Amino acid sequence: MYGREFGKSLCHAWGASPIYLLGKYYLGVKPTSAGYATYEIQPVLGGLQWMQGAVPTPAGNIELYCSTKEIKVKGAAGKGTLKFKSKAEPVCKEGTIEAKGNGEYNLAIEKGKTYTVNYTN
Repeated sequence: MYGREFGKSLCHAWGASPIYLLGKYYLGVKPTSAGYATYEIQPVLGGLQWMQGAVPTPAGNIELYCSTKEIKVKGAAGKGTLKFKSKAEPVCKEGTIEAKGNGEYNLAIEKGKTYTVNYTN
């Protein structure tokens, strides 16, 4: 295989790392217990105007859309916590936002529900 002109392997495990890093660091979705039974979402736009993605879990995808003014989350797995910062008091009709101080807020995410948070980045 390697002695031939086009005989080489291009399927390396580290080639998938950027996809994992986008979900973990930009979308900010990370498990806090096995199988995403509990998880945290802490999105970081990092200079982007918006981002959107889904993180696969054993129970289904955790979907996230985040812009400078709005966060939409749908959790198919366990119970999650959305953690974010806002310069003004955020609004969410589907859930209760908890103020943590210093412009930091939390929102509990229940399995199968969709939440829309309007905030000021």
